[in-house]
Amino acid sequence: MTEEELQTRVIENIRALRKKAGLSQEKLADKADISRQMMNDIEGRRRWLTKGTLVKITNALGVDVYELFVPSEKENKKTKAAYNAITKKIVAQVKEAVDKALEKSIALF
Repeated sequence: MTEEELQTRVIENIRALRKKAGLSQEKLADKADISRQMMNDIEGRRRWLTKGTLVKITNALGVDVYELFVPSEKENKKTKAAYNAITKKIVAQVKEAVDKALEKSIALF
């Protein structure tokens, strides 16, 4: 995972948790005791979180810090779709190889 991917994950989770709590960026900023501009810059990916700001935001959202680093549902769906596509390709290749092996075995008899 790159730093940019981590930043995207954290920001998406902040945004989702903020919306789930029914908070605007302004209200979350007020609850977290940070400036509204800072909150806007964080969600707009113009500023990365310091440890202190991270703690303030998670406290304001009422969540544990680790929850911001957990893959989002959107990210899990994307991963699951890729996994399923790869699995289908592997199954098709294995089936093809087994069919060829069976054809050769039958030809020997």
